[in-house]
Amino acid sequence: MNHEFKKYLIKLDINMNIIEAEDSFLRYIGMTELSCLDEVVPPQDMMLLKNTIFAINVGGSTLSCFRIRTSSGTLNWIAANIEKNDDGSHHVQMELSDIQSLKTVGTSSTLDPMTGLLNKKTITDLAIEFTNKPDFHFYFGLIDIDHFKRVNDTYGHKRGDAVIIEVAHLIRDCIGEDGKVGRIGGDEFMFLLDKVNQRPRLREIMNNLKDTIEEHYNQSEDDLHLTVSIGVTLYPDYSVDYNELFTLTDKMLYRAKEKGRNRYVIYTPEVHAHIRGGADAEKYTNNQHIYTEKEKNRLMMDLMEHFLLTDETNIDTALSNVLLAYNMDEIHICFDGTDQSHYGVRRTLTSGDPHKTEIHFASFPSLNEKEAIQAMLNENNSMYLASDTYEELPPSPIKDLMMKESIRYIFLYRMTHSRIPGFILYFTHQNNVCRPSEADMSDFLYFAHMVELVLKTR
Repeated sequence: MNHEFKKYLIKLDINMNIIEAEDSFLRYIGMTELSCLDEVVPPQDMMLLKNTIFAINVGGSTLSCFRIRTSSGTLNWIAANIEKNDDGSHHVQMELSDIQSLKTVGTSSTLDPMTGLLNKKTITDLAIEFTNKPDFHFYFGLIDIDHFKRVNDTYGHKRGDAVIIEVAHLIRDCIGEDGKVGRIGGDEFMFLLDKVNQRPRLREIMNNLKDTIEEHYNQSEDDLHLTVSIGVTLYPDYSVDYNELFTLTDKMLYRAKEKGRNRYVIYTPEVHAHIRGGADAEKYTNNQHIYTEKEKNRLMMDLMEHFLLTDETNIDTALSNVLLAYNMDEIHICFDGTDQSHYGVRRTLTSGDPHKTEIHFASFPSLNEKEAIQAMLNENNSMYLASDTYEELPPSPIKDLMMKESIRYIFLYRMTHSRIPGFILYFTHQNNVCRPSEADMSDFLYFAHMVELVLKTR
């Protein structure tokens, strides 16, 4: 089961004034021109959106979810991929996806419709298949276009789309019969060199790929100079499964970017062991922040594709993924009229090893005093509290809950559109020093909206 949904591109200044808007978006909202986004976004949603954008670093991006009034007068939920320009203008670009105007279509296509490469699901399934073959060696690689965001900012999204197609074809031509290539994101590509398992041949292919793309854009008429960064790992020599392979290769990709871009980095134990273990391992074992903002964004996009738009990911798995990514200790979904949470996951220390954690399905007492809690919620039907001692918190049912359960941080969302109303709770205990950022809380709300829509339609 796949879904198609409408997408629109808009560009705004820091005050939410519209700089550019696609004609299709104006038709969607039933207006011939739009001066400011607050003309079609409700005030309570606008407040959250402004806070979300304020929290984005220059050159950074995040995901958010809010409502827009359409030409029919209805308020539709929109998923927005938001980027803040790093050119000094602080302009903001949004890719808006109307997740409430889905239409289901059946398709058996294995190809990415834009580039003609293998699509994300197909190339990922193929990689997993390769990792499950006994004694099968292959090189696994990830590619990013360097500073791709500047292409969209300078030349527009049409030129940006053309660049993605051009680079995709150049990668495919350079890989040739030596392997398979797929597109896994906006400007992200994956390749599997199943005909190559010797490093000299790998270097020959990587040098040719890197140089071909650089030379192609050095000669472009619009003076567009583009390069790519590449991370590569040999399987099964340095990974035990697909997840570890992807994670390690992703680190090599970012190592290539850190070293100046326009290069490839092949995982080499003698050089990169400290990245795989040591200080890097401490991040995993001591409950420290380990997911980058890009990794969190990628998770949210994956959840939208595989959890919200299809049923490939179930609620328990989605909750577990969010729990790990944002260093929460527990996440629960409590329906009104029940004694215990209906869905819930909890992270606990592994027996005998204080440095490792396990995820368990868990229950949690449902919230009482709904009216008192409702009065504490903001315009987005959510709230959060954080305290080490509880002394500064005013009396409330949430304070009582925090003290009873030794909760240090809690984010709560009230579901009103699911089949059965209820609450979604994210929290950490006093022994967890993690303090979610403004961007994290925006993601909590975004994921809560996804859950609410799933519980409404399934």
